[in-house]
Amino acid sequence: MKKILVPIDYSSHSDNAVVYALEMAKKIHADIHLFHGIETPEFVAMPGFMVWPSEDFTDLKAEADNDMEKYVANIRRNLSFQYPYLRNIGFSTAIGSTNLVIGQAILDQKPDLVVMGMEDKGRINRFFLGSTSRAMIEKTTVPILLVPAKARYRPIEKIAFATDLSENDLNSIHDLARLFSLYNPEILLVHVDDQLSDFHDPRTPSNQFLNRVTCNINYNKIYYRHISETDINKGLKWLTENGQVDILSMIHRHPSIFSRILDGSHTQKLAKSIHLPLLVMREDKTPVGW
Repeated sequence: MKKILVPIDYSSHSDNAVVYALEMAKKIHADIHLFHGIETPEFVAMPGFMVWPSEDFTDLKAEADNDMEKYVANIRRNLSFQYPYLRNIGFSTAIGSTNLVIGQAILDQKPDLVVMGMEDKGRINRFFLGSTSRAMIEKTTVPILLVPAKARYRPIEKIAFATDLSENDLNSIHDLARLFSLYNPEILLVHVDDQLSDFHDPRTPSNQFLNRVTCNINYNKIYYRHISETDINKGLKWLTENGQVDILSMIHRHPSIFSRILDGSHTQKLAKSIHLPLLVMREDKTPVGW
């Protein structure tokens, strides 16, 4: 991992995401790029209406750049971020709709990971659930790490990956191992359904899936756990509370575990219970094999 992009809005949960990203950057020797998007309404010239002149946007952009300079300067003065290692901290700002400007920042900066904050009190902020940002998550090819407001950084020793035993999960598991390779974490593959564990039968889908993992992924710290639970949210909540997990990872696709959680009340249930960073990964349908 060479670069981490952190969209910020100067809120407390945004600040917490910055701290989390900086601690990761120190561990893996990655660069940090902070980004602030200025959301403005779109004006259309109509008779009897005044259009906001473009020079006002220029002033707004200059003010945003100045605020970011001060924010980055405060980070650089913080001694806790200077030891043992901290690479470059860059920043940029842009004016426009949230999903477009963050999407453009991803294209410009080419980060390996995007880190964003989640609000306190169990509510995920507009970056995640707003219509503009959900469109960004739909289209992005970069993993997005969502950090709850009360989550504090700790060395990443175990990552849980929620799987439905799909063939396409193999590439994502490989990407997960590569992305966090310098941590050398345990990767716990977790399958939640209402059936009893079939792990001891070599002919079952879970064992066939694990055999494919073993044959295709050269990483020796991958384990498997089946959680027998009819409610996916309850199963994942139990895991985050009892599994000594540092990050929960999911693939965003339709239909999927993640998609079902995004629907209606499922989101609120998960957001109220989860206290761990949530890593959202894209579905990778390229042929398996390296």
